[in-house]
Amino acid sequence: MATARLDYVAPWWTYWLHNFPHLNFVFESVDNTFKPEEPSYQQSVVAFAFLGALGLCVSLLTLASYLLWLCLCRHDVDEETKRPETCCITWGVVLSGLIIW
Repeated sequence: MATARLDYVAPWWTYWLHNFPHLNFVFESVDNTFKPEEPSYQQSVVAFAFLGALGLCVSLLTLASYLLWLCLCRHDVDEETKRPETCCITWGVVLSGLIIW
C-alpha cells in the first residue's frame, strides 16, 4: 500500500496553485507550506476561493445584463430575411465564455 503513494504525481495546476502568493484577509503574506490546521493558511485559501467566486459573479452579471438587453432592446427583424443579425450574440457569447474561463 505504501508503494502506491510513491507513484503519485500531482497535476501541473496543483503546483501552480501552491506557488501562487498566499494572502490572508488583511493582505499579509502567509507561508505557503501546506498546514490546513492553521487559521492563517485557512484564511489564504478562503481569500483565493473568493477571487474565483468574484469572477463567477462578474461573468454571471455580464451574461444576465446581456440577456436582459437582448430581450428588452430587441430590434424588429424583417420577416423576409432568413438570417437575422447574430454578430452581437456571437461576440457576447465569446466574451462571456472568456470571462468564465
